[in-house]
Amino acid sequence: MKNNEWNRRDFIAKPILWAGAASVISKAGSLLGFPTKDTSGSPILQRTLGKTGITLPVVSMGVMNADIPGLIRRGYELGIRHFDTAAVYQQGRNEDMVGSVIKEMGVRDKVVISTKQVSRNRPSNPAEAKRRFIDGVEASLKRLQMDHVEILYHHSVDSAEDAQAEGPIEALQSLKKDGKARFIGISTHKTEEVLSAAIRLNVFDVALVMFNYTMAHDSGILSTIERAAKSGIGIVAMKTQAGGTVRPDSRLPKELPPASQTALLKWALNHEFVTTAIPGFSTYEHLEQDFSVVRNLSYTREEEQFLADKSFVAQAEFCQQCGECKRDCPKNVDIPRLMRSHMYAVQYRNRAMARTILASPESGPGLDACVGCESCAATCRNTVQIARKITELKALAAGQRLA
Repeated sequence: MKNNEWNRRDFIAKPILWAGAASVISKAGSLLGFPTKDTSGSPILQRTLGKTGITLPVVSMGVMNADIPGLIRRGYELGIRHFDTAAVYQQGRNEDMVGSVIKEMGVRDKVVISTKQVSRNRPSNPAEAKRRFIDGVEASLKRLQMDHVEILYHHSVDSAEDAQAEGPIEALQSLKKDGKARFIGISTHKTEEVLSAAIRLNVFDVALVMFNYTMAHDSGILSTIERAAKSGIGIVAMKTQAGGTVRPDSRLPKELPPASQTALLKWALNHEFVTTAIPGFSTYEHLEQDFSVVRNLSYTREEEQFLADKSFVAQAEFCQQCGECKRDCPKNVDIPRLMRSHMYAVQYRNRAMARTILASPESGPGLDACVGCESCAATCRNTVQIARKITELKALAAGQRLA
């Protein structure tokens, strides 16, 4: 997205064409001459992923926003050993990229690969849901050029009901039994509700959960994650930097200071119930910056000053996905889904993921239902400016510039 522009053609679809250049770009880390070894002598901090027994560096790589194969290579050179992708990322091309680079590097036995499968079937048809889930995973393994993954998630589960859906659970257990997934997990943006259900079910080995500084006040979320970790579920944290360096409100200074990103990442990792985080860096600069925390989680003076400035939480406008705002909407629009899509489109500049989220029909009306509304009745119980973000989404979908 250039100059905050999002034209209608891009909104509909535009594939990322990296494959032809992959063999050249994947060597970018080495070509740029980055050092491949740390000279400080300090060890990389590692933690064990719950009952899986897998030991990982505290910083891993969320590959979702990356379309440069060389980032994976450079991440491995630095010491990253866990790479997270999903079937829905870049319409499968993300898995293609991960699989191709790992195969080219010849390090399959030295890395932990996770992927995710979304279930679009309702629990009322568990047999069909199971079949489609397994078919989707088989397609993922083919794109990854692997016979198994270490972690397989039921992806984007946003209710306790969906967490215990019979079809996906049976599919995960079957795939684990067949050796196509060493461990099975659940990923969610509704951390407290879904993770509580996962603890009760006692099925999942791993949970990928949204966790960042804007949740510091929420004792319910913190205690639920800690309880899950104590039950043996390995905790992987996402959205640790609450939307990255770009501010969601274009009227504010555009970029956050560099210390903000390491401060936010350290805050999440200073909770020892988190095994590892998967920041979604898409540049070499952000990769180097995020991985720099792995040897010392103590805050620098600049990081302490950033976290002490309470204005960040309000300015981040990070949607907690609580869903309370839906009560205000006469059309029952899935506002949390719109807020996530805004984050991907504006802050992550990942238009493909924004389109995927907006196109999901599972949890109620979407942006189309907002078109006829001149004003928005929904208000956030936290800090999100819902009306402004919906207006911006409409403008982006229409190919207009943001102010």
